[in-house]
Amino acid sequence: MKKYLNIGMAVAVSAILFTGCGIKSSEYSASAQNVQTLKKYENTKIAVNKFTAKTPGEYSTLCRLAETITTPNDEPYETYIEKALKEELLMAGMYDANSKIKISGYVEEVVGSSMLGDAYWSFKVKVSSENGKEYTVSTKKEYSSSFVAYTACNNMGSTFAPSVKQLINDIITHPKFATLLK
Repeated sequence: MKKYLNIGMAVAVSAILFTGCGIKSSEYSASAQNVQTLKKYENTKIAVNKFTAKTPGEYSTLCRLAETITTPNDEPYETYIEKALKEELLMAGMYDANSKIKISGYVEEVVGSSMLGDAYWSFKVKVSSENGKEYTVSTKKEYSSSFVAYTACNNMGSTFAPSVKQLINDIITHPKFATLLK
């Protein structure tokens, strides 16, 4: 009996120590810098088509084999990025779902790393317009990590939204962005 009790206790302790609870990244909120950048196109109205992805439906990344980092509502990365772009356009007074100018996106990759000395989020997104113009943006935003997995994974979760802000900034400041709007 004592043997089974010890085994049961070991299993329970292992489950507590080695099972992650999961960390939700934060909701996206528009960036003042991105809104200001978009203001130079203020007389232009833009619609955003549904974004697609090479791996559709992906919404989580494993951190240190201990925690799962997910989008706030378990929405796919492509949806999170699409909504982020819409929010920036909306805050700049440029979003119009009925506009003839329609921007689309194809998320080729989303990679998160929490390694000590090499912590980052990176994105590769192809942006296109119905006018046939397109370009690809690769964004890598580094952040501070930690030797301690709990801290490193919390940092990874809390830096996802700011990393997407950098991605949106790279999209709208790209030299070819204006060609999408013609």
